[in-house]
Amino acid sequence: MDKFTQIRQEIAAKKADALLVSRPANLSYLLEFTDYEGLIIITPQQVYLYTDGRFFAEIKALVPQFVIVDRAQISLVQFLVQQQIHQLIIEPDFLNVSTFRQLNHQSWQLLDSSNLVEKIRMVKTSAEIARVQKAAQIADQVFEETLNYLKPGVSELAVANEMEYLGKKLGASATSFATIVASGIRSAMPHGSASDKLIAEHELVVLDFGFVYHGYDSDITRTVAVGSVSEELQEVYQLVLAAQRATIDQIYLDQPLKAIDAFAHDYIAQRGYGPQYMHGTGHSVGRECHEYPTLNAASTEVLPAQMTFTIEPGIYLPHQGGVRIEDDLYLDNTGQVHMLTQASKDWIEL
Repeated sequence: MDKFTQIRQEIAAKKADALLVSRPANLSYLLEFTDYEGLIIITPQQVYLYTDGRFFAEIKALVPQFVIVDRAQISLVQFLVQQQIHQLIIEPDFLNVSTFRQLNHQSWQLLDSSNLVEKIRMVKTSAEIARVQKAAQIADQVFEETLNYLKPGVSELAVANEMEYLGKKLGASATSFATIVASGIRSAMPHGSASDKLIAEHELVVLDFGFVYHGYDSDITRTVAVGSVSEELQEVYQLVLAAQRATIDQIYLDQPLKAIDAFAHDYIAQRGYGPQYMHGTGHSVGRECHEYPTLNAASTEVLPAQMTFTIEPGIYLPHQGGVRIEDDLYLDNTGQVHMLTQASKDWIEL
């Protein structure tokens, strides 16, 4: 069943007349075209692309079966009135205020999409998985080459810039997010973006990064030591690695995502570091680096086959340092785990 058939089934289930797609990742997913600017309106009979002349030629070549609506010629409200829409599904988190105000002052009822497209995006085709895997392979290579560049006296920002250059040189179109290079006490910051701090001897360095390949992301974290570090930090590293491996080993198909998160948190809490692990255990990865759903205590989803996702436990000790280890993986239809990121997780002391 193709994605548009699935979407139309969901529209019918909500007793709606149309879905208005505005989230950039959903637009690129549906069109397989990353540069599109505009909206998509999906009805039971047709798919309309509400955009402007900059995109007409490319759209006609890529998706000639869809109908182009020139937004320079007709307002969105006028077009929807023409289509006799009475129940309209919107993506409220990705609709600007002015558009929402226009839509909200009409006779139709607005319905929350409740992650309609995102839930379809959860399950990847083999072609999508191959793209995530290629993005992961680029990240693996970048990590291996970065080990030659990490040394005392080099700034975090210089390391991040080198990593991003290497990834693009290897075929990535972009980074998945701003590369995190956090050294010393900054490694205890879960999202310590690269700064102009110089890396020093006897520090842990957390490298959290990813790359985009043909519209699909990877996301990997490795932690390495520059020179010797304290015995506690070494023990914390081995604990985080053991927690990640144990969490992956107990995963099964249709497992509640919150149960995966609970296992990882319990594993670390039982060894005395519960408060120092303060984030979720993972997230889906694909058209976005952090896409729906997340693996945390609030998750209501279960793990399907073919969902590419991360497992990333961490422990963060203020004023000392932190460790996070993250990989991309998926389960096939038999429940077998496939690791997409392969970079070494052995203790590395440079």
